[in-house]
Amino acid sequence: MKAIYYNFFLLLLTFVISSCGYQLRGAAALEGLENINIISNGYTNVSRLLQERLGSAKESSQNADVYPVIRLIRVSSQKRQLSVNSLGRADEYEISKSLNYELALSETLKFSDTLTARASYDFNELQMQGTKEQELIANNVIDRILVRKLLQRLKSTIKSSTTN
Repeated sequence: MKAIYYNFFLLLLTFVISSCGYQLRGAAALEGLENINIISNGYTNVSRLLQERLGSAKESSQNADVYPVIRLIRVSSQKRQLSVNSLGRADEYEISKSLNYELALSETLKFSDTLTARASYDFNELQMQGTKEQELIANNVIDRILVRKLLQRLKSTIKSSTTN
């Protein structure tokens, strides 16, 4: 009898979770984004990650007349102290990055926006190598978040411009 109640509970829980719209995230569908030209003002980690995600996308440092074009205008980074320990020394830092970009679908149809992402890490004076590694990991996580946000924005912008 317990097994029947347990199975019924699992079935009910499955229906409730699926009815609220929950689903596992799969790989991002990037169809329609493979021919985007990437223009950046330098070889940054964000442009490299974007090029990897788009696969056959081409990166150039000059203006391209082939559309669609994504211009990575600027990636800026700020680091600030989040907390201090009992000795008044920094205990935790936050890194914040913003990405300014412009998407040109044609010569007249252009969109520009700024995306931001943040991450924090613990600072330990006694383990400087580990702290530097944590900072590097936090920077890489932020870059990946920015690229994911940019791809989502690109997909929605291209989809909305083709339906109009």
